[in-house]
Formats: sequence, structure tokens, C-alpha cells
Amino acid sequence: MAFNREDYVSVKKEYEAKRAAARERAELRLKKVRASIPGMDGLCAEIDALGPKMYEAALQGREGREERFAEVRRRTEYCVKEREKLLVENGYHADYLDVHFECPVCRDEGNVDGAMCECMRKRLVIKGYESAGISGLCGKMSFDNFDLSYYKGEDRRNMEVILRRVREYADNFNGRGSGSLLFLGGTGLGKTHLSVAVAKAVIERGYYVYYCTAEKLFSDFRYERFRRNGDDSPIRTDKYTECDLLVIDDLGTESSGKDVTAFFYSLLNARVNTGMSTVISTNLSHKEMLAVYDERIASRLFGEFFPYLFTGRDIRMQKLQEE
Repeated sequence: MAFNREDYVSVKKEYEAKRAAARERAELRLKKVRASIPGMDGLCAEIDALGPKMYEAALQGREGREERFAEVRRRTEYCVKEREKLLVENGYHADYLDVHFECPVCRDEGNVDGAMCECMRKRLVIKGYESAGISGLCGKMSFDNFDLSYYKGEDRRNMEVILRRVREYADNFNGRGSGSLLFLGGTGLGKTHLSVAVAKAVIERGYYVYYCTAEKLFSDFRYERFRRNGDDSPIRTDKYTECDLLVIDDLGTESSGKDVTAFFYSLLNARVNTGMSTVISTNLSHKEMLAVYDERIASRLFGEFFPYLFTGRDIRMQKLQEE
């Protein structure tokens, strides 16, 4: 399990910046009170001087060392209490001069005792939504808000099974070897909703996910193929082969062409052969897929992916009729 490396590096830099900002704010507060509260400057200066005294006490030999340490600690505790007293007397909280981190658990380190702090994990999940391309969809499309009331009779029973099995797939996703899914069926039946829901849940489990429409996928491929020499813009296609889970929505709506077929087969083949997982949704039937692409692609999709046929009436049309 590993979050997108670029996201991880970016979030680590955020945490470093937060820690630096917290220390800077503490320094500014210290300067303020040292300049404005009578007696505070001298007290703070003594506290600063007491730090090296502990080192000096250690250099004076073993005899009487503990007593010297105890005296430095006693004086330090006294000065700190006097400083807190001055702060309170002048209308400040006793901890006003402490460094106040956003997360008191990890002190904005992102880790606690070698383990990732929950605050950083949550930030990586949000970052994962953004880099996966689903940050604007997460609130609208999840397993919890998939509404089965729009399906009736046998369609309802079919969709209950699909919802349960797809949710189990996401909950048990474990990287390579987790398998791939193919969502089939007409428009407005919930394929995009469950595609986003899978992406969201797998990101929350700590995996690198990328979600895109088929049009975006092939547009990136064409850009990469025909980019001019000297074009140093970022490579757009690495994510399609590197992510733990690739989610392709609306396969069959992209601009067709022989270059599309060759590229798509190459991508599918690479991911299947390395055990990497892909979720694809399409309105195309098996026959239509043979017409749009070729037998090799259809064979990969229907032979290597677990198919789910979405049935029912167009939910978008049902919602329009309700208005």
C-alpha cells in the first residue's frame, strides 16, 4: 500500500512549511511580550542561559553532578512559572509562548513513533482525490449515497448484488492481483457513480488511483505521441501505467482511430500482464466493441475483467420527470 509518491512528497513539504510557520509565529509572540511586558526580557534571557548550564554541569565531573543538574532544573522550572505568571497577569494564556502546531499529536511532523499520523493520512487522502481527478465528485458519488430506489423489480435485485460485490472489491483492494472490473449498460444507470465510488474507497485505503474519461485518456496519449521535439512539458501518460488502480469512464465516447486501438490494447496488455487493476465503464455491447476496436481488445475486456451488467431505467430521466 502506497499513496501517490508525488502527493506524498508534496504533503511532506506542506508539513515542513507548517512547522516552520508555527515556530515563526512563536518567535514573533516572544518578541512581542519581551518588548511590552516589564521584566519579561530578563526572565527570558535567564531561561535561555540556563540551557547551556546543564551542559556545563556535566563537564564539572561526576562528583555532585546530580545536585548540579537538580539546581539547574529547579531554577529553570521557577523561571518558567514566573514567565507564565507574568503572561497571565498581562492578559495572555500561560502557554502563549509555546509553539502551537496544527496537530498536537505529531506536532506537524506527520509521523508518530515511526507510524503515519492520522492527520497526514487524511491530508494524503484529500490530495489523492485531487490528483485522481475526483475531488469534485466525491461528495456526490460514493457507495453510501448510491440510491437503489430508482431500480425496480429484477433490476433492483441485480443492482443490489452489483453494489454489494463492487463495494467488497473496493474494501478488499490490495494492489496488484486485485482484479479488474467492467461496467456495462445503457446511459444513466449508475456506472459513473460506482466508478467514482470505487476510486474514492481505494484512495482512502492508501492506494494510488487515477480516474479519467476515455476521451481524456486518448487525448493525453495523442498529445504525448505528437508532441514536438524540445517540448519539455510534463509527461501525461505515466500515470496510466503507474497507478495501482486506473478507472476509465465512458469507454467508446472518445474519438476513434487506429492509433487509439493500438494504444488502448498496449495499455490494457501492460496492466493485465503486471497484475495491475483497472475499472472500465462503457455503454458499448460486446458486438459494438468489436466494431469500434478489435477482437484483441474485446477479448482482453471480456476475458480478463469481471463484467457487471447495469440494468434499469435512465436515472437522470427519472429525476427530470420528478421535477
